Amino acid sequence: MANETQKRDLVLPPGSYAYMQDVTKGVVKTYTGPTVINPTAQERPVIYNAAASTFLGVPSLEEAMRISPIAPEGFYIILRNPAKNNKHPEEGSAQPSAEQEIGRTIIVPGPATFALWPGQAAEVVEGHHLRSNQYLLVRVYNEDEARRNWSKAVVKPAVVEGEPATAVIATPPDLTVGKQLIIRGTEVSFYIPPTGIEVVRDAGADTYAREALTLERLEYAILVDENGKKRFEVGPQVVFPLPTERFVEARDDGGRPSKKFRAVELNEIQGLHIKVIADYVEHGVAHRAGDELFLTGKDTAIYFPREEHSAIKYDGKAKHFATAIPAGEARYVMNRLTGAIRTVRGPAMLLPDPRSEVIVRRVLTDRECALWYPGNQEALAYNQGIRQLLHAAPTTRQGVISEGDFERGGKRVQGKGGAQGIAMEASRVSGDQALVADEFSRASTYTQPRMVTLDNKFQGVPSISPWTGHAVLVTSKTGRRRVEMGPSTVLLDYDESLEVLTLSRGVPKVTDKLLETPYLRVENNQVSDVIAVETADHVRVQLHLSYRVDFEGDPLRWFAVENYVKLLCDHARSVLKGQIRKLSIESFYATSTDQIRTFVLGTAADGRRPGMLFPANGMRVVDVDVLKVVLEDDKIRALLDHAQHDAVRANIDVSNLQRELAVTRQKETIARETAELKAATRTAQDNLARELAASELALVLAKMGNALRESDERKKLVEAEQAIDAFKVTARLERVKREKEQELAFHAREQEKQIELLRAQAETAVQRFQAASGNFSEALLALGRHDTMVKVAEAWSVQRLVEGESLGDTLQRLFHDTPLRPLLDKLVTPSNGYQPKPRPASAP
Repeated sequence: MANETQKRDLVLPPGSYAYMQDVTKGVVKTYTGPTVINPTAQERPVIYNAAASTFLGVPSLEEAMRISPIAPEGFYIILRNPAKNNKHPEEGSAQPSAEQEIGRTIIVPGPATFALWPGQAAEVVEGHHLRSNQYLLVRVYNEDEARRNWSKAVVKPAVVEGEPATAVIATPPDLTVGKQLIIRGTEVSFYIPPTGIEVVRDAGADTYAREALTLERLEYAILVDENGKKRFEVGPQVVFPLPTERFVEARDDGGRPSKKFRAVELNEIQGLHIKVIADYVEHGVAHRAGDELFLTGKDTAIYFPREEHSAIKYDGKAKHFATAIPAGEARYVMNRLTGAIRTVRGPAMLLPDPRSEVIVRRVLTDRECALWYPGNQEALAYNQGIRQLLHAAPTTRQGVISEGDFERGGKRVQGKGGAQGIAMEASRVSGDQALVADEFSRASTYTQPRMVTLDNKFQGVPSISPWTGHAVLVTSKTGRRRVEMGPSTVLLDYDESLEVLTLSRGVPKVTDKLLETPYLRVENNQVSDVIAVETADHVRVQLHLSYRVDFEGDPLRWFAVENYVKLLCDHARSVLKGQIRKLSIESFYATSTDQIRTFVLGTAADGRRPGMLFPANGMRVVDVDVLKVVLEDDKIRALLDHAQHDAVRANIDVSNLQRELAVTRQKETIARETAELKAATRTAQDNLARELAASELALVLAKMGNALRESDERKKLVEAEQAIDAFKVTARLERVKREKEQELAFHAREQEKQIELLRAQAETAVQRFQAASGNFSEALLALGRHDTMVKVAEAWSVQRLVEGESLGDTLQRLFHDTPLRPLLDKLVTPSNGYQPKPRPASAP
């Protein structure tokens, strides 16, 4: 099966090729389309693996077919192992491999396409389009070819508006193998390398075109060469690195790596401490390595790092801020070189020169604290704390502590009180603007940068937020009053305050302990109370009640009563005591809950009680819960319980008798209903029997009526069929009669036509005989001879008949000069319907 597959023909279309290897000799042939491959038994299809530089066999011819590399315009082919003189396989042929230059690589610009020899590899690459902020990194891989073909590179100069186009890139003087060059997008907009030059792919982005760095104003970038030399570039411009340079990256505020950095903005109260690391001259001023500079916004408002500068950072921060000294306060500043301490009094913004000055704090002894700030324990504790820092601070300044020592000590104390406040906040060094450059790291002070702290919780307008179902009364000194309902936020004016309610507390409610609150619950307000009442028979009873209160009407009236709880409880107590005083204990105790609800809420109308209304403040008791009714006298409670037991027992007996009576009544009722049902059943059966008999009789009568009607219908149907048959017979006879009459009329007309035709023929014959009477006898004698008839037969042969010659034409031609001609002319005249054929002039 494999042999059949290999021997199958393969048609190669144009633009394709395949390799066939002779298994006996190892020779590989290249077949290029259009052609047909007819493999022999000694050939097998193979492919070339460029990565492994080996030939691999394939099971079928289709898998051996390859498409020729195609480079359109704007593309180019990187061809490895080219043939000598860059020869390519001819189309539609089978050729052995040409001699190749193994290891050599050439560039073939498009448009181009060709098949590959065995052992060749090709890569189609799109030409490199460059924007103004892109560049290419190219490398020399063959010096001789690079010099020879440098001018053959496809280069389209970049066109800048207002500037003339640049010429072709000049040949660099150094084109040694491995030399890297930069093709800038500002000079070239399109580039295809020549042979000897290769474009290096950007491994990070997997593209050839690399992005240059675009710097805006106030931005700069740092490039580091392989030899360690740094290059600082300031915007606005597009920065193209040299082949051996790389950009310095740092993390931005979002934690992302960045190659460009913002310049440092300085004002008069900000500065940078700079170390000169290389000699340079600026504005006629010479700076030597090792010098230190302190740059402020007075002379350098915008600072860009230089190659000769290195920033000195204090605890990782580079930018220095001035310290604010309010009026009536001061700061100590010590000269680091001489040790002299001066006092700077406010108001002032103190920006010490870090090269020679440092802000220090004075440490007081315990005796000094006690004398200067009597009773001020915070000042004493603060000085004791910074005194401990003095022993741990690694500094040569004895007796003083710097701001940096204090911050690193982990404590930050602020003095409070009089004009001699201590430990005031100093803001000197900050890192709010990153400075990416060479640096020295030194340990020194760090304080927070300038900031404004707003605590709106206590600095804003007082705000009140009543809860849901609550209200507050807002009053002003001018007499204005308004009620605010929750949930809401109430902002108080400067002269406004809240009306305060004093509410009775405890159970029962008393005025000994009052609750002061500005919040009034106007919905579902619960008020609990205990009331001691006495019945008509002098029995004392305690009532445990819970009122549900709502406020309605004008909201300003809600706060008319300062203690609405006392008003409610006093009035409810009075009402209940008066009503219960009229009742005996037995009548009240049995239905105490309903009677109390009636006394307080009123009698129900339409299923709803009106409630107890207080017009003074719009308060209405909408419900009352009777939690408990307690008799204070145990003996009376026992008697009531015993009486209740007797009543319950009697009620149970009565209930039993009532249940027995109900059972008997139900039994008799069931028996009576059973008899009635049976009688009704029998009556219904009789009615059904009568209805069934009547139905059967009606059915028989209906059947007889149907039979009679069916007989009448059949009779009518037979009569109708007979009438139809008679009509059909009559119609058929009429039709036959009409047909016979038409036939007779037709035959009569035909006979008349035949008679007329016979009459015309007779007249014609008489006329003909009359016309031919002169020579008629001679003609008959001539026609009577046998030899004459033989001539007529020979003259009117089959050939003449096929040619369309009639008998009349033959007789005219044959007897033209004989006595029969007049007779023939009469017989074959056009009046007889004969059209003679024209006789040729040469006919006999």
